[in-house]
Amino acid sequence: MTENSGSLKRGLDSGPDIERTMFFSDAVFAIAMTLLAVDIKAPDVPSDQLGQAILDQRPEFFAYALSFAVAGAYWLSHHRLFRLLKGFTGGLQRLNLLLLFFVALLAYATDMLALHDDTSLGVVIYAAALGLIGSVNTLMWSYCRRHGLFRDDVNPGLLQYARVRAPITPAVFLLSIPIALVSPSAAEYSWLSILVISLGLRLAGSRRRKAAAGP
Repeated sequence: MTENSGSLKRGLDSGPDIERTMFFSDAVFAIAMTLLAVDIKAPDVPSDQLGQAILDQRPEFFAYALSFAVAGAYWLSHHRLFRLLKGFTGGLQRLNLLLLFFVALLAYATDMLALHDDTSLGVVIYAAALGLIGSVNTLMWSYCRRHGLFRDDVNPGLLQYARVRAPITPAVFLLSIPIALVSPSAAEYSWLSILVISLGLRLAGSRRRKAAAGP
């Protein structure tokens, strides 16, 4: 064993420490995702105006559903990452805290989109927040790969898939920022490309697995 690898091994935390980190992270995600619905209030209007009042809340429900779906995907990626680790370092812990810093701002960004989805600034703030969360998540996967933190029994194909899949969502959100400066609605429509690209990757992966399995 080299001196560097020995030093890294001595610097690893594992077992209960990983579980505590996961528990804390899960709690932050759970609170942030719960807060998304707090500002959606039932309309206080006469009964004959209730239907229209609910329709007027479309931007709020759209922002809530989008944020919940994306945050849920980020949480699943985060959860999967920590389940694949044999330990973690102080550097990964700091990256995790940076991720949670942006996750905690999710409710603010969602309110911004719900109230100002027709403005460039509102959409830019939202796209930046979601893009930054995803960027740090991608950086965490890359950090673990570079520092040899994954367990030896982890399927290399899974790591390769994560390497390709993880940057897609943050890239789409960040690339939509200049679009939002010209057309906020066009930027929002561009987010649909996340679904298209993700579906394409799944189909391509399925075909490769079938080809590898043979007739």
